[in-house]
Amino acid sequence: MEKNLDHKLIEEKRNAKWIERRFFSKHDKNKKPFTIILPPPNVTGKLHIGHALDGYIQDAVIRYKKLHGYDVLFLPGKDHAGIATQAVVEKQLLENKKLTRYDIGREALIEEIWKWKDEYSNNITQQWGKLGLALDYESERFTLDSQANEAVLKIFVQMYQEGLIYRDNKAINWDPKLQTALSNIEVINKETEQKMYYIKYPIKDSDEYLEIATTRVETLYSDVAIAINPEDKRVNDLINKIIVHPLTKKEIPIVKSESIDPNFGSGLMKVSAHAMDDIEIIKNYKLDLVESIDKNGLMNENAAEFKGLDRFKAREEIAKKLKAEGYLIKEEKVISNVGYSERSKEAIEVLVQPQWFVKMEKLAKDILNHLDSEDKVEIIPVRFESTLRQWMENAHDWTISRQIWWGHRIPAWYKDDQIKVQIESPGQGWSQDNDVLDTWFSSALSPFVFLGWPQSNEKLNHYYPTDLLVTGYDIIFFWVSRMYFQGLHFMHKKPFKQVLLHGLVRDSQGRKMSKSLGNGIDPIAVIDQYGSDVLKMSLIFNSTPGQDINYGDEKIQMARLFINKFWNIARLINNFERTEIDFNTKNLDEYDFWIINKFNEFKNNVDEAMKKYEFTIIFKHIQDFIINDFSSWYLEFLKFKNNANLIHHLFKQMLIVLHPYMPFLTDYLFETMYEDELLEKQVDDLIKVSDIKENNVKFIISLITTLRKYREDKKISKSQTLYFYLDNNQLSENDLLIINKLTNFEFKENHDLSLKVLNQEIYIKLDENAAKAELEELKKLIEKCKFEIEFNSRFISNPDFMAKANPKTIQDKKDKIAEFSEQLAFYEEQIKNTKKKSSN
Repeated sequence: MEKNLDHKLIEEKRNAKWIERRFFSKHDKNKKPFTIILPPPNVTGKLHIGHALDGYIQDAVIRYKKLHGYDVLFLPGKDHAGIATQAVVEKQLLENKKLTRYDIGREALIEEIWKWKDEYSNNITQQWGKLGLALDYESERFTLDSQANEAVLKIFVQMYQEGLIYRDNKAINWDPKLQTALSNIEVINKETEQKMYYIKYPIKDSDEYLEIATTRVETLYSDVAIAINPEDKRVNDLINKIIVHPLTKKEIPIVKSESIDPNFGSGLMKVSAHAMDDIEIIKNYKLDLVESIDKNGLMNENAAEFKGLDRFKAREEIAKKLKAEGYLIKEEKVISNVGYSERSKEAIEVLVQPQWFVKMEKLAKDILNHLDSEDKVEIIPVRFESTLRQWMENAHDWTISRQIWWGHRIPAWYKDDQIKVQIESPGQGWSQDNDVLDTWFSSALSPFVFLGWPQSNEKLNHYYPTDLLVTGYDIIFFWVSRMYFQGLHFMHKKPFKQVLLHGLVRDSQGRKMSKSLGNGIDPIAVIDQYGSDVLKMSLIFNSTPGQDINYGDEKIQMARLFINKFWNIARLINNFERTEIDFNTKNLDEYDFWIINKFNEFKNNVDEAMKKYEFTIIFKHIQDFIINDFSSWYLEFLKFKNNANLIHHLFKQMLIVLHPYMPFLTDYLFETMYEDELLEKQVDDLIKVSDIKENNVKFIISLITTLRKYREDKKISKSQTLYFYLDNNQLSENDLLIINKLTNFEFKENHDLSLKVLNQEIYIKLDENAAKAELEELKKLIEKCKFEIEFNSRFISNPDFMAKANPKTIQDKKDKIAEFSEQLAFYEEQIKNTKKKSSN
């Protein structure tokens, strides 16, 4: 083995070997299953650092379960990402060929997107390979493959027949750039600096006016009323008055609505066709719906001379007109929330459009009822269960139609005023809906569709419900809730037993990674420089469920240092002769029994932490055992003790236990050192030993630690031989040799300086100068003890303190008196012995 670890050599062809040997594609249906479906990444580009964290957590769990005897299925999938993918291909068409989708038509555009998908899908597969994910590639799925399409259309038709899907002319969020409807959760609210305009709305037959505040003067041409909260004290005076619109000069009424915030602006709101709340008011009062902005974000014919202007340019020009005509009272800068399309980053527009919707009331109740049952999905951390409940208690109907061509085309057919929802065309003269379904609609079906439904129930019967879903807490509504209610509705079972929610990966300063900040970290670049195991450990061992990670180079270097340390340990062990031993013989000594117990304890601790996916705690146990127990102690003992029979058997088991967290290195070492395949093994219990057999080793470790500390505290050179002694000595010659080699203390009778080691008393021989120095130090310790005893006793003897202090404070004082009294007695006995030595 080379002196320096070469991660490229270790990783070379290793993932290809795992795939070729079918370690994660062969399945034994006689074993208990453990299933994870990989959250399908969008086929639009390369994996980011968040994908790496997500994939590594799942990979660690899958490898752990395989090595514990489960039939594991880690099923990969990719998402067709309707809006995002079509937008990228359309942009390329325009840039390279000066063509739009309308120039080439639906079929040709879809053909172009499939070509693009095949290229980028392969890129993602290669990146999964670099990460080394333990995927069953033979089961890979795509959310737009033919089997998924069959499932999606079947589900749509059934939901329509059950009244859970409907078509309506309703207010929706519209993306003027991508020209499609969006669901509420695809709209990101951002605080944006805008101008608040205060406008005069004249009261008919009066010199009076109402002051109305708005940031969106471009919507004035769609005003049909002024609204006031029914609790507003002005309501009785205003409710029967008529307003003359400042621009259109139309007469509009004043109406009551509880949705009006009396504390916003003037407490009055204009009612137009470009806000969700406004449209509800318009419907309730059966007012005319007048839109002034079209699908392109341009002013329409209702906007008079501003027709054809961009809505934001029109905002400026209309404000100028209001000011010129004396209707603008004032304007001021404000910060307010504006909705932006998650995909295009364009400010959304609220338009009334015919769209398809999922009726959420029943499906949301299904989740809420299930969360109240004993069978509920376990959400980790549990606090996110309340987040899911809040979403479901306030769920709006889900807009599922998208005005694009890449996706599952809606199986609805139109002829004159007739509509039919079915998979095949009803016949001549019927035309299919041009819209496709929201990508999340098909993704929501993946727990059972990816397992073969409706074509086959073979995998479904064995692997459903899946065992674990790992994803970021930021898509609990986008994806988790939708899989939850679709699984309950169509499979009559929850889709997964547990949901593990991890946080976002932020930069070292806690900022979200973004192109504008230039603080993104490319996971593939980290792998190329340091190796996949380093990236994996630096991510998962700093990941606490539900919490964001502040990630930077220091975490990468921490993982790198550990892996280099482990490589050096492996090199040392590789030098020991390989012997096969019978653990029923007397070939093991007390040092072997001690490390066996430590290993079993370590393995059990990892098992307990893995139950809760507490990877930070797992790493603490790994460091405690590998760095402290194994490397700092057992390997040191091994240099001087009588045999090395255990070391290779133990190290093989260590490689198996560590494999989920550093798979490339452990697999390489197992193959190179033992000419065997780690993934064909299972975690075994090493022989159980009683605690009695390791007591002496515990004492030896404590003794060595105490002797080293004494030398360090006294600043005595390591080259100077010192002497210790203990009465009733039960240490063997080999024990004394190990102690001597590790401390440069020899065993020699004396009763000079007494020190406690566990429950035994040891003595360190002092020369005259050392005895005098020890005497001075003991005097200082005795004075300190006396001071503490006197100080705390003052409180206990004070009646006021005893009457007013809480019981815990009083007990603390009493405990300190007892503690320092015990120390005082010990030091006083010590000083007697030291004075004798000094006088001698």
